[in-house]
Amino acid sequence: MLSRENRTILASFGIFVLALAGVALLEGTLGVPAGDGPIAALAFAVAIVLPQLYLARADPEVASRTRLRVAAVLAGLFALGFVAAPTGMPSLLLFGVAGLALLAACWSEIRAAYRESIANGDAAS
Repeated sequence: MLSRENRTILASFGIFVLALAGVALLEGTLGVPAGDGPIAALAFAVAIVLPQLYLARADPEVASRTRLRVAAVLAGLFALGFVAAPTGMPSLLLFGVAGLALLAACWSEIRAAYRESIANGDAAS
């Protein structure tokens, strides 16, 4: 029997395949060259990041902070890997989403470390 994590990742892969089929259909019917641009990269990033966010909330086996960090780092890597130079609105949107995810991961780490230092009595008075 498949675990919740494997089922979630498999479902996201299925959604990703459907999204790529939709991009190919859009490209074929309307002539919009979307398959090689940031739209396909965004679909790929969403297929990787969304399951991690869901599992951070629903799966108690792995710490949610770990899953959130993985999601943020993967979003940043996909943005950097698929978009060479941020030109145009879709590219800037992709960089913005990835940047916000990385900032959110850094903010949660800083906040968690601060709360831990207060709990241990290490905060500067």
